[in-house]
Amino acid sequence: MSLRQGGTDASHIQLLIDAAGSSELPPILVQMDGYRIIDGLHRLEAARLRGDDSIRARFLDCSNSEALVIAMKANGSHGLPLSKADRVSGAQRVLSSHPDWSDRAIAGITGLSAKTIASLRDRSADGAPLDGKRIGRDGKRRPVDAGEGRRRAAEYITAHPNAPLRQVAKETDVSLGTVHDVSARLRRGDSPERDGRQPAAAQSSVQPVQAVQPVQAFRPMQSVQSVQAVPAMRSVRQADEATRPAAAMCDGGPRVPLRVAPSIDAAPAPRRNHTDAPPSWATVAAKMAGDPTIRYNAGGREFLRWMQLHAIDPDEDRRELVDAVPPHWLGVIAPIAERIGREWNLLAEQLKSKQEMVP
Repeated sequence: MSLRQGGTDASHIQLLIDAAGSSELPPILVQMDGYRIIDGLHRLEAARLRGDDSIRARFLDCSNSEALVIAMKANGSHGLPLSKADRVSGAQRVLSSHPDWSDRAIAGITGLSAKTIASLRDRSADGAPLDGKRIGRDGKRRPVDAGEGRRRAAEYITAHPNAPLRQVAKETDVSLGTVHDVSARLRRGDSPERDGRQPAAAQSSVQPVQAVQPVQAFRPMQSVQSVQAVPAMRSVRQADEATRPAAAMCDGGPRVPLRVAPSIDAAPAPRRNHTDAPPSWATVAAKMAGDPTIRYNAGGREFLRWMQLHAIDPDEDRRELVDAVPPHWLGVIAPIAERIGREWNLLAEQLKSKQEMVP
């Protein structure tokens, strides 16, 4: 089962011979049905050139489609890496044999990006599963259109309002977490889909607020003598009117209660566009490690391990890192640090976008 369009590489075969010397070469993988080599063509050719009359082998009882996947994984984990063209060709073969696998699942096998797999699927006539579902990297089958499962769960909840959420998840083939979210959205009157808007009935209930007319300006006093001529009772009435809400002086405008200005001793209002400094990663990591949604989730534990290796707080050992780089390497490391910084900024923007989508 050759995945290399150009065949074996003579220089790599010679490298294997020189590295092994007189030692035994690692075993090759052979499909039991037909004795077809799954992985190890270079080792087999190296054994021939050395004059060996035998080579160790591991026999696998698998189908042709399974052998293809094993070959792609094996060539991506050791030996001479496959070229981009070979990986694309292998991905097309995997798509033909496993059209119900998700883009990410095939990408993890072939060493390509999920976006490349999606592009290959669009150009392939065999890339669409029959039931509209695909198998992810975790082995679970999910609908391609996530909104379809949410709508199906919403219809079942509407028809069976007293059904337990686990029953809804089982009957509609939707995860329990999604059912929880759909149920909460329906209670609020929102659309069951994450990016859905409120129904028209909910939108129509919002009435525009009538604008308050501006307060008319007071006329200036004619003279000091006119003020002195005002009777005492009228002065009291004017003082009483001065304490009424400002909206009472509007021409037919609604009454709006006055807002009391804060005192001098009151705490200052927060500045616009001002955010507090984020907590340190050590503080956040301790809390996340105790979160059940992180502790009992393989992806969550992997995230913590990854952040532990890559996350550093401001000014943490930065001076020592800078001093450790020799002067003749500064021009090489600085652009790499800039690129890593841009990747961190992109990760932050994606996290913020995801946060905006969460209710």
